[in-house]
Amino acid sequence: MAGNDAQRAFRDALGTFATGVTIATTIGESGEPVGVTANSFNSVSIDPPLVLWSLAKSSYSRSAFAESGHFAIHVLAATQEGLSNDFARRGGDKFAGVDWRGGALGSPVLGDYAALFECRTRHQYEGGDHVILVGEVIAHDARDVAPLLFHGGRYAERRPRPGASEPSVDIEHGRFTDDFLFYLISRAHFQTSRPTRDKLARFGMDMGQYLTLALLSMDRPLAADAIAARLAHTGHAPDAAALAAMVAKGLLVEGGEGWELTEAGRERLVETLAIGQAFEADLADHFTAAELAETKAVLRRIIELTGADVPIGWRG
Repeated sequence: MAGNDAQRAFRDALGTFATGVTIATTIGESGEPVGVTANSFNSVSIDPPLVLWSLAKSSYSRSAFAESGHFAIHVLAATQEGLSNDFARRGGDKFAGVDWRGGALGSPVLGDYAALFECRTRHQYEGGDHVILVGEVIAHDARDVAPLLFHGGRYAERRPRPGASEPSVDIEHGRFTDDFLFYLISRAHFQTSRPTRDKLARFGMDMGQYLTLALLSMDRPLAADAIAARLAHTGHAPDAAALAAMVAKGLLVEGGEGWELTEAGRERLVETLAIGQAFEADLADHFTAAELAETKAVLRRIIELTGADVPIGWRG
């Protein structure tokens, strides 16, 4: 195997081992903050408390870490992928706009992290194309947040390992727990849709009328039977009386090819959608982008597995 190919194969093999992502910091000769992203961090000893990490000999920061006598290791949280990328680049002011303070030994301590280890440099070893730095931990801190992981050459998400649990449904006694998936999906839907339902009530509308507006905003014109077929699975398919009520409110108009929204109907839909959008934005503040993406992927998979016979309500 050629040299470059052998190195790539070795790197790929190492990549199967999932690691945390850290930022190591210290102070340069002129007192400037120095930092690099590293995923080579590991524990060495509990008594005395020792940790190690490695730095490429080609790194611009090598002399600062070799001569300062101290460093801080920040285990990054899952929300800090951007910060990891910033500190991984070569050159530039990596600390611009970053919240940090001087630590116990003088190393910069970032404002956010999953865990922090402030270290006095105890040993430095040659390690091929890297320098291995061993530090004695003189202060540490940990926070209850998910860590950022690296696996297979890319960022990854921590997933809790499933453990043994009691059945979520007791058919014999007619009971279920709050771990019952059907209950969780149903309750989440009920609670997240409540602001929209309250808004519709103030408009004098029901869910069937709202879904009709939503459907026609994305696929129009549609005949009455097509609307009913596409919304049948919701339990809110509009009948002739419901469509007539929407016409009376100026929300719909019937043309030669089917039903369409009026301008007033579109405005009413947008106003109602804004409620849901604001609610989603509020929820997003409590989750990482990766958690939201994974949640949506799981919900899409549930929809795929349970809805082969359900017509698509809207297009792409």
